[in-house]
Parts: sequence; structure tokens; C-alpha cells
Amino acid sequence: MAAQALLLHVHVSTDIVRKLTLIPRPELVDELKDIIKEKFKLDCDFSLSYEEPDFDGQLCSLVDIEELPQKAVVKLVRPENDDSSVASDDTIILPHAMTPDRVERWPQDFPIPTFFL
Repeated sequence: MAAQALLLHVHVSTDIVRKLTLIPRPELVDELKDIIKEKFKLDCDFSLSYEEPDFDGQLCSLVDIEELPQKAVVKLVRPENDDSSVASDDTIILPHAMTPDRVERWPQDFPIPTFFL
């Protein structure tokens, strides 16, 4: 019997979304978290939520890997350790992972055009 693949649409942060295909499927949530940390070079703690198809795509905390559909949208949620944080529950604050679109830094100097009135 062939190993079952797991196809994930991973929201690493609010502006970074990556595709991840895993063969074989991880057996534990912690194993999946370790794979995501390694693949996207993350060094922070996070939990995972997924869009539950039985509830019209509402987010559910991932506590049992068996709950995760074979093809799923997964969001990384960083715990709020700072009581003074103003972040809301739907705000994901993670360090930016390097992506192919983000390999160059902004230039040090920006030319500013002169406007005439």
C-alpha cells in the first residue's frame, strides 16, 4: 500500500503562504511542527490551526493529527507571552522566512524625484 501524502497550504505569517507536500504523513502534531520549523527555517514557538471543512472553514486548533484532512489549510499561531501586546487573536506575528520572492533587501538610498508646482 502506498504512503498517503499530506498536501498543506501553510500560512507562515500574514504575508507568507507556502505549499508543503509530505510523504509519508506525519504521525504526530509535534512531528508536523518540527518539519515546518525545519522547512521554513523558523526558530520560534507556535501552535497550529487548520480550516475545518465540517464547520465551513472555521479555524480549529490542531491537537490530533488524525483531524487534519489530506489536503488542508494550516495557520501558524504564535502564543502571546507579553501581556502588554495589542495583537488580536487573528494576528500572526512571526519572523519572516526567506522566500524566493524575498531574497534581496531594499536599497539603502531611494532617489526622490523633484516635483514642480
